[in-house]
Amino acid sequence: MSANIYLALQETFGEHAISESEIKSFEQLHECVLKADWLEYDDSGDVFFLSPEVLEYKPAPHEHQEALGLGELEDRIVDVLEQGKSIPWGKVAIAMWIFFLFIVVYTIIETISK
Repeated sequence: MSANIYLALQETFGEHAISESEIKSFEQLHECVLKADWLEYDDSGDVFFLSPEVLEYKPAPHEHQEALGLGELEDRIVDVLEQGKSIPWGKVAIAMWIFFLFIVVYTIIETISK
């Protein structure tokens, strides 16, 4: 929600001075309460200014992504499966067995030591 409020604040006030009455009318119009860190107080003129954080806020650009067709999706799945063939599964299996044996030995040692 604060992103929308940031944009509304930028459009409404920009960099000019803001009086308390303008703040109250903005809050009523947008049905929100402005946070203290969104405004900076100027002692000389008893007015507020938008904080740099609010002034410099820019919404993130939305990337347009196309949905994949069934043919493209199938091609990607096949590519991933082809990449899986190049994994050295023998080494992975050996590493898994070594890890399993480590867990078993560690559990036995912890059980005996208690």
